[in-house]
Amino acid sequence: MNDRKDRQAELLVVVVMTIWAANAPFAKLGLERLDVFLFNSLRYIVAFGALMVLLRSRTEWIPVQSADRWPLLRLGIVASIIYQLVYILGLRYTTAGNSAVLLSTSPLWTAVISARMHRERLSWPVLAGMALALAGIVVIVTGSGTRIEFGGDAVVGDLLSLAAAFLWALNTNLQKPLLARYPALQLTVISLGIGAVGLTLVATPSGFQQDWATLDLTGVWIAVISGALSIGIANVLWSYGVKRLGPRRTAGYNNLVPVMTFAISYAVFGAPVFLQQIIGAAMTVTGVWWARRQA
Repeated sequence: MNDRKDRQAELLVVVVMTIWAANAPFAKLGLERLDVFLFNSLRYIVAFGALMVLLRSRTEWIPVQSADRWPLLRLGIVASIIYQLVYILGLRYTTAGNSAVLLSTSPLWTAVISARMHRERLSWPVLAGMALALAGIVVIVTGSGTRIEFGGDAVVGDLLSLAAAFLWALNTNLQKPLLARYPALQLTVISLGIGAVGLTLVATPSGFQQDWATLDLTGVWIAVISGALSIGIANVLWSYGVKRLGPRRTAGYNNLVPVMTFAISYAVFGAPVFLQQIIGAAMTVTGVWWARRQA
């Protein structure tokens, strides 16, 4: 029974990777039509509202213990405010290739933090699988012709992207003890609520500067759909994966996002495919599979 539930959790995490991979090109389209801070704020407001309705209809609210108030607040600040801002600013100041590679170090950070926080054994075979997956991502990115050039003028963006990878790994590990006491849906609602408030405050100056009469509704609709799926539903499924599989094992699937983005870009947008990208995808999938077997 446990093996079956583990396989179901792994399948749901793969669904999350697919949602996040498909979200990337559409979110980029939305950001071209709507201010980045307004875009993020709207996504979190929509996600919070949708999940709150779902929570009230499907799950009983468990009263928050006084000892958990600060850990929950910390989780929301790290995952839904600081991470979002650091990620967006990192992407603004560096190249897409740099950002993709640096964010893909998140599973390695997750494993290191998990070993420190939760005393989980960090084996060399698992690290080898993660390293192979990361190398495959580098091969995919360079095979697409995207520039990777660490340092120079992009050094601030590089450091921010690396910090974003660390913050997501920290978020994944911060969830583990809380998921032992609260349902994944409730935990996600709390985190998104904190994010909706924080990101709306950050977006307030942009709201005053926005000419609402000329607002592009396409960007608004993309933000709404992205919020409901990639922020709302995906984060609930991710939290369930962390609860069932643990932080390290769940985080390993993060490396599939560039592979799936590559596949979706080819299938939906007709992007060209190069042999180097296929080799990189095979390396990444093999690395994730190997790390999973050794976990």
